Amino acid sequence: MVVWHPATGMSRSLSLQLVFGLAFSLLAGCATSDGAVKHVPRTGLQATDYYPLAEGWKWAYDLEQDGQKILGIYSVIERSADGATIIAGDQRMTYAVSPQGLAQMDANGVGDFILKNPLVKDATWPVSGGTARVVSTTEEITVDAGHFYDCAVVEVTRADPPRLARTIFAPDVGPVVIEVQVQQDGKYVVATRARLRSTTKPGEDPFGAAPKSP
Repeated sequence: MVVWHPATGMSRSLSLQLVFGLAFSLLAGCATSDGAVKHVPRTGLQATDYYPLAEGWKWAYDLEQDGQKILGIYSVIERSADGATIIAGDQRMTYAVSPQGLAQMDANGVGDFILKNPLVKDATWPVSGGTARVVSTTEEITVDAGHFYDCAVVEVTRADPPRLARTIFAPDVGPVVIEVQVQQDGKYVVATRARLRSTTKPGEDPFGAAPKSP
């Protein structure tokens, strides 16, 4: 099984790091004169809005790499006030949660930020060997998991080896598309891609039953 790191959108087999996230996003709207619902953009969203990490969240991704297509399942198994742990197969990924945003954690402590507040277009922050940049906070996208508005697009570029990880985060859902691009013949090409197939929210039955009552 190819293991992705939902935080960075990179696969282990490429010596990169990783990500992931679903459910239907909460769509703010108002009625138009013809009865249709018009989307009203959401503003002021924070890192935790783009990546829900409550215990019980599960994400299923269609992963494509090296000509192979597999299903990747990620689950939040632990959540505390300052962190969360996700498992994918026998792999564990830990994240620090703070007012600054969401960051990876390892044996050395807090590492690179996946999402760093404030999340506004063209915001940047340093990561190991490179830079992360918010390309957009108004992306609209459709995947198997649904149609999502107000998505944040984060691109992480690293120099050694040259590569780019592009992740689209949907509000109240998490990563919906992740691409890792590497350089070939002087240009970037997609080496690995993950697209969100479905999610299970805390309290939901994975087979489609309604959420449990509080």
